Amino acid sequence: MTINPAIPDGGSAITVDWMQRALNRGGALNCPPIRKLRVEGLGTGVGLMGNLLRCHLTYCDDAAAAPDTVIVKLPSADPKSRQVSKRRALYRRECNYYRRLALRAPIRSPTLLYGDFDEGSNRFVLVLEDLRAMRAVDQVQGGDPAQARSAIRAIAALHGRYWGKMDEPSLAGLYDTLSPRQWPTIQVLYLACLVRCLERFGSLFSDKMYRLVETYGTRMAEHLREVASGPRTFVHGDFRLDNMFFGAVDKDDVAVFDWQASGLGAAVYDVGYFLGASVTTEVRRETERETLAEYHDIVCRMGAKDFSFDDCWRLYRQSMLTGLVVPVLMCGSLNLTDERIRQLAGLVLQRRLAAIDDLDAGELLPGRRRFFSRANAFATLSGCAYGAYKASRGLGRTAGG
Repeated sequence: MTINPAIPDGGSAITVDWMQRALNRGGALNCPPIRKLRVEGLGTGVGLMGNLLRCHLTYCDDAAAAPDTVIVKLPSADPKSRQVSKRRALYRRECNYYRRLALRAPIRSPTLLYGDFDEGSNRFVLVLEDLRAMRAVDQVQGGDPAQARSAIRAIAALHGRYWGKMDEPSLAGLYDTLSPRQWPTIQVLYLACLVRCLERFGSLFSDKMYRLVETYGTRMAEHLREVASGPRTFVHGDFRLDNMFFGAVDKDDVAVFDWQASGLGAAVYDVGYFLGASVTTEVRRETERETLAEYHDIVCRMGAKDFSFDDCWRLYRQSMLTGLVVPVLMCGSLNLTDERIRQLAGLVLQRRLAAIDDLDAGELLPGRRRFFSRANAFATLSGCAYGAYKASRGLGRTAGG
C-alpha cells in the first residue's frame, strides 16, 4: 500500500523528496525526476486562513511538459487562525471541494496536483497548479464592468449546476453554511464586532445605515431563517476579486481559488457578495440589472425551476443584508495596522452600505415575532448585551455622529 508523504509543518519541510512523492502520488501529471526545489513564501491575504508557498522546480532531464512552479497551501502559522479554521471547518471544506467537485464543477479553479487532510489534527496540504500567467485584479481598485459580468457568468454556471440538488451524492455531507445551529453564534459575534467597527469606521455610516446595522444585528437569526427557506445550491462563500484570476487576453477566462468558505448555501449569495464588495459603487449601479438578468438566464437554462427574475432580484437585495456580516467582522476584528488591509476593509464596508441603501435592502429586514417567542427573547437579550458592551466602550452615538 502506498503511504502519503507526511503533511509538512512549513516551507522548510518541503524537500525534493517530499515534492517528488507528492506529485507522483497525486497522479495529475507524469512528474519527471526533480533535481532542485526552491520555496518562496507568498504570505497570507485578507480572509485567507492559510499559508501560501510557491515552489520553483528544476528537473534532472528535459521536462517541457512539467510545471516550473506549483503552489503549496498549508495551515496558518497563527494559532488563533488555526482555531477559527477548525471551528468553522475551513480546511476540510476546501479539501472537500478539490477532492469531490473541482474536476466536474463548471467553473475553473487551480488543478489539484496533490492533497491530504488529517481530520484529527486539522492539518492539510494542497499542491495546486500555479496560475501566475493569468492576471490578478486589485479589489481595492475594483473590477471593470466586463470583469464583473465574467465573474458572475462563472458563478452562475456553478450555481446552476447544483441548483436545488442538495440530495446529489457528490454534495452529501458537505458543510451547510445555513445550519440553524450557527445562527446564534454568528449574531453574537456580529454584535461584538460591530462595536469595534463603529469605533473605527463610524464616519462611513449615515444615520439610516447606523440604525439599520444595529437593528440587523438583533434580528440576524430571523433573517438567516428566511434566507435558508429559499433556493439552495453550492456556493463559493468568499466570491471576491482577490480570490480570482482573469485571462490575460480573454476576460471570460476566469479562475477562482480559496474555497475555504464553500459549501451548501443560498442561491444568489455569491452574486451579492461580489457586486457589493469587488466593484466600485458606480460600476455596480451601471451593471447590476443587466448582470442579474444574465445570471437569471443561465441558472434557469441549467435547471432552476419556477424562479422568476423578480425572485432573483429580491434574493439579490436580501443577499446584500446577509453580506453585512463579513465587512463588520473584518472591520471589527482584524488587525488593521497594514495599510492595504485597512483600506480594503473600509472600502468593502462603504460599498456594501451604499448597495444596501441603493437597493432599499433594509425593507427586507424581518419584523419582530410575537412578544413571548424564543426569537424575540434572543433578539432582546442580544440587543441588551450589545448596548451594555457599547456603553462600556464609551460609544454613545445612536445615529449621526
